[in-house]
Amino acid sequence: MDDQRKRIIIAEIENWRRNHLLPEHYCIFLLNLYTEGDRPQASPAVAKSERKKTEVIYKTPASYSTPITGKMVMAWLLGAFVIAGLILLAFHFNRFQTPMQITIFACFALVFYIMGLVFRRTAPPLTHLFLILSFIVLIAGGIYGIIQMGGSTPMLLFYLGLICVLLCASAFLFGFSYLLYGGMLGLALLYGFATIDRVSQEYSWWRSELYWVALACVWTGLGFLMNSGNPKWAGVFAFCGLAAFFGAEVQALYIPEAKRDVIQLLLFLKVFLASALFFFTRGYWFSWLRL
Repeated sequence: MDDQRKRIIIAEIENWRRNHLLPEHYCIFLLNLYTEGDRPQASPAVAKSERKKTEVIYKTPASYSTPITGKMVMAWLLGAFVIAGLILLAFHFNRFQTPMQITIFACFALVFYIMGLVFRRTAPPLTHLFLILSFIVLIAGGIYGIIQMGGSTPMLLFYLGLICVLLCASAFLFGFSYLLYGGMLGLALLYGFATIDRVSQEYSWWRSELYWVALACVWTGLGFLMNSGNPKWAGVFAFCGLAAFFGAEVQALYIPEAKRDVIQLLLFLKVFLASALFFFTRGYWFSWLRL
């Protein structure tokens, strides 16, 4: 092959290499073939880069595999046993007596909660998953057990209230603010459900406000007091207090005696007051909401 044609081919291969029209190792192979080993040496940095690329290309898939450790085996076995146990219980759950069913729910909830504690530092996503599963099992199992035993509505509300308190306590233990949101908003919902009958007797809008504005002031006040030391939790208390501020109007929607035009007027007034509070205390809110 004459030199002119060889130079044209080498220039074309260099063009393919620069524009990534062919894989890097193909271009290097063709250049070495047509230059017969007389290819000019690149700078050390470029040569090192090419060597790294070639090593990455020729690595086998096995080189990327993660070595199996004892923790991985234990995690796999634990997951397999849990899934097998859940399948077994799903088929035979109705054969157990109610106390045994409640015990099963409690054991699963406790195991999930402990697993959340175990993986709190090493695997936070697993902690979130185990906590969610724990509280789902607690809520579903508790409601099922109370209904099976013929429990009353106050007993059911008391049990759900305990779950909300546990959510709030777990928020401080794990440091997850969404647990505190869930616990406090859950307590507000239970409070509204528990007081709706009392409020609906001889309903008047100002009596309804007395039930909710006091709760809103307490929670929002706690938010302001905690701002200097714990701004993370202060924002949660302030937000939940603001939500409770509108609790009377939400509750009034389920009371037939409540007039809809009065509810709308109260909502407009409260939105104005809440906006004014937000504006004049924006220094607090901005730090709480990370704005």
